[in-house]
Amino acid sequence: MSTPTNFNQPATPNYGNNDGNNQKRITTIMGVAIAALLGLCVFLLVSKYNTSKELDATTMELTQQKEAFTELDTRYNDAVAQLEQQKGINAELDAKINEQLQQLEASKNEIAGLIRDKKEYRNAMASLERQKNQYLAEIDDLKKQVGILTESNTKLTSENQQLSTSLTETSTKLQEESTAKAALISEKTQLETERTALAKKVDIASAVRVKNVTVKSVDVRSNGKEKSKSRAGKVDKLNICFTTEPNEVVPSGEEVFHIRIVDPTGAPLAIESLGSGVTNDKKAESEVRFTTTATCQYDNGETNVCGAWQPGQNFAKGKYTVEVYNKGYLVGTGGFNLK
Repeated sequence: MSTPTNFNQPATPNYGNNDGNNQKRITTIMGVAIAALLGLCVFLLVSKYNTSKELDATTMELTQQKEAFTELDTRYNDAVAQLEQQKGINAELDAKINEQLQQLEASKNEIAGLIRDKKEYRNAMASLERQKNQYLAEIDDLKKQVGILTESNTKLTSENQQLSTSLTETSTKLQEESTAKAALISEKTQLETERTALAKKVDIASAVRVKNVTVKSVDVRSNGKEKSKSRAGKVDKLNICFTTEPNEVVPSGEEVFHIRIVDPTGAPLAIESLGSGVTNDKKAESEVRFTTTATCQYDNGETNVCGAWQPGQNFAKGKYTVEVYNKGYLVGTGGFNLK
């Protein structure tokens, strides 16, 4: 007998079917997750492998760069050391080596740039070695030239020393001759000075001294007779007389005396047309104007000598001075007054 259905009783849920579906979904999600993790692991493994490979390549490049820089430094330092050893011969060669060192440094910097830029540098490195060898060859040539020049300089130095010795000997002889010549000149000068002084003494001694210098002022009459006058307005002529003194040094013969008359104003009386002129005052080393002259035959004794001055014009009042010169020396003086 069947049980009647109760339509008012609530329906019971079908839990068996729901649990199966949920389990299926979870399984699907886990599968997807596992697949994603496996993919991620694969990706990470591949990335790690690539990164390691790149790192190894970078490490190798850095190692090669380091080795390249080390080789560059070694070659450069070796070249510098070899060039530095060549210094010290002379300044010209040292200057040449310094120039080569600068060029080597420029080449080194250029090669270092190639290495840093990861460019081909081997040819440049080899060129650096050739550059060093070329510089050393140039230095050898210069050293040979220096050797030749040194030999020539040694020869020239020897010849120069010989010339210097000869020059010193010649200079010494010239100095001795110059000293002797100077001594002779000094002696000659001294002798000339002494001779001049002696000649001056002889010249002075040869002058005939006079004494008793007198002046007579006269009026000349129409008949030619002369009458003494002391008034200036009456005087026509001056007669100047004196007596020579004995002088055995002076040879006998004619002696000329220059008579100088100085008026009250200090001016010498002189008219060239009447015999006035100029004579030397050797003691004063100057010229003096004289008025007239007087001559006599001197016989080394006392002789009366007279001279005259007739200017044909009036005389001034006052005191007059008379000077007598012989051979350029003042040998006597006198004076007179006119009223």
